[in-house]
Amino acid sequence: MRLRSGFLGVLFVVALVLSTVVFAGFALHRSAITTQERQALESDAWTVATDIDTRLREKRSTVALWASNDAVADHGSTAQQRAVTTLRRQTAFEGASVVAANGTMTAFDAADASPEDRATLVGQDFGDRTYVQTALRGQSHISTPFEAESGNYVVILSAPIRTNGTVVGTLNAAFHLTATDFFERATASLTSGRSLRVATRADTTLYDQSREFDAPLTATATVESTGWRVTVAADRTPLERRLRQSTGLQVGAVLATLLVVASLGVWASRRTIEQIERLSDGLGELEAGEYDTSLDLGPATEWRRISDRFDALAATLDRRESQLSVFSRVFRHNLRNDMSVIMLSTERILSAEDTDEAVQSSAERIYSRAESFMATTEHARTIHDELLDGRPATPVPADVRTVIEDVAHSLRTRYPEATVEASVADAAVVDGGRRLPIVLTELGENAIAHNDQPPGTRHLAFDAWRADETVAIAVSDDGPGMPETERELLVGNLEETPTAHGSGLGLWLVKWLVDSLDGSIAVSTPDGEGTTVTVRVPVDGDEEG
Repeated sequence: MRLRSGFLGVLFVVALVLSTVVFAGFALHRSAITTQERQALESDAWTVATDIDTRLREKRSTVALWASNDAVADHGSTAQQRAVTTLRRQTAFEGASVVAANGTMTAFDAADASPEDRATLVGQDFGDRTYVQTALRGQSHISTPFEAESGNYVVILSAPIRTNGTVVGTLNAAFHLTATDFFERATASLTSGRSLRVATRADTTLYDQSREFDAPLTATATVESTGWRVTVAADRTPLERRLRQSTGLQVGAVLATLLVVASLGVWASRRTIEQIERLSDGLGELEAGEYDTSLDLGPATEWRRISDRFDALAATLDRRESQLSVFSRVFRHNLRNDMSVIMLSTERILSAEDTDEAVQSSAERIYSRAESFMATTEHARTIHDELLDGRPATPVPADVRTVIEDVAHSLRTRYPEATVEASVADAAVVDGGRRLPIVLTELGENAIAHNDQPPGTRHLAFDAWRADETVAIAVSDDGPGMPETERELLVGNLEETPTAHGSGLGLWLVKWLVDSLDGSIAVSTPDGEGTTVTVRVPVDGDEEG
């Protein structure tokens, strides 16, 4: 009897402690879920606001670039009117105008304006307009949205027109907010089921996709360049439903635990194995790029700690994936646009007849560095799309002979002065249809670009053969030999440091893509006479069978 009583007492204590731990853990879990949902809302609001701000700044930069056109500064001329018309037709703006320094409009064009409208507006005084006054002070400006007679909200962007450093007028361009897809494009990044409202500082609604929710959760972000408020809302009902379901599961877990407490040893063993499998599955989902995965391994302190760290890791990966996406977009789009402006301006300097030799030489160096930077952005784009977008690579079978012949043909077209040969001894198929051509193209371009032989004598050869269950592809050139740092990089013996690094992203891209194909790289440079890079990748699994 005393043993039974003691056992019942132990069961009661276990039930009491377990219930307390479970419900305390659930309270923390409930708070974590709510916080996570709010953080997700804040992230959506920030992403939309950043997207709107980026596109507004791009439009402002476009106006500023057009304002540097010499014809725009020629007030009242046919060339000025033609430039304004071209700006309106070649961009997304619905109207454009030029206002001279004295406030008089000297040129105007709009998609729906008649010749009579143009004649009426040209010559009128617009010097009292804020956007004109700001631009005449030498600053670009984005106006407060105003409602046109059509009911559309219109924004005017203005930039100063300078001649010899003096502001001689303003270039102004208008676009519609509500009659275009300007805001709809921003909603593409929203999580499904969420609504969006965009309003000015004065709370004038510019865009409203909001819905009525019984218990809404909201988050607000500000568009930096205009002060517009972006509000994202979501229904709290699904969250409450999840919390209630979680409560039911927790109560069920307590009851189930009490029923099997007599077989604690067996249960503990099975439970441990089950948790390890769930942890393994969760890690597999993270590896596959599913960063919204959440793990609940149970109420035990050790498992709870692992769950919390797993969830923290998933949240960190998700946040870094979002940050990487934004950085990649800015690097690939905004910086490329800026570099295009630099290259365009440099071309104008190079094409000028009165440019002295020193300026010509500097402009050539600037243009060369700009071209190199553009190539780097292309490498960065490939690295992001192929390796960093969070999705596992989809195997794409490819015939090695076709891949090599296509790459060789492309290189012959790009470098007609070089001799490019291709030889494939054995037919084979590999799972590298998307990535193998990039690898071979990068190796080929690197070999030709760094060959110090006269252009007409440069030689490049591709040789491929089957080696057991792999395909070996050798890329050989007759250049000066690959530097040791680059060789160490390709074979995986180089750790990137400020003093030991490759000369760019190209060879890093080759290394990472070959690693993603479960392949290997070998490099040989006999006595500094040419280089042979041999890439080995597994044959397609179906062909092996």
